Formats: sequence, C-alpha cells, structure tokens
Amino acid sequence: MPRPPAKRPEALPKPDLGQGQAIRLKQAREAKGYSLRDLATAAGVTTGAIQAIEAGRKGKTSCYVMACLADALGVPRGWLAFGG
Repeated sequence: MPRPPAKRPEALPKPDLGQGQAIRLKQAREAKGYSLRDLATAAGVTTGAIQAIEAGRKGKTSCYVMACLADALGVPRGWLAFGG
C-alpha cells in the first residue's frame, strides 16, 4: 500500500527587520563618523541604497549588501543584520 503524500507545513511569516536594521546602520555609521558617501565608497554600495535602508524603505536587503556595510563599518555582520 503506498504512503500518502506528505503535507508541507505552513510557511512562517518573515520577520520585519527593516526598522531595526535602519537604526543600527545609522547609529554605526554616525559612530564611525562616516557620511553617506564615505560609507558608500567604503562598502561599494550606492548612497541611495544606504538612504533607503536607513529610512526603513528597503524591506528586503540582501545579505551581501548587509555584509559589505558591516565590514566597512567594522561591526559584526549578525549584529547589523539581525541585532544579535
């Protein structure tokens, strides 16, 4: 007798991390004394992307961008992305 097909569990909602990321990014940038342009140059990210993250308008920021920003600021990647 064949087994019944397995049912997938319901997808968990993705957490909204934008607001926390925005605050941490801005605090870290200001603590380092960087302007938007300074950070953009150091991280290889556009100033527009940084502005969008800091304003909380960028809902899903890639891990690569967050890693570049964290490395440029000298802060742990996990802290900048997730607060941990």
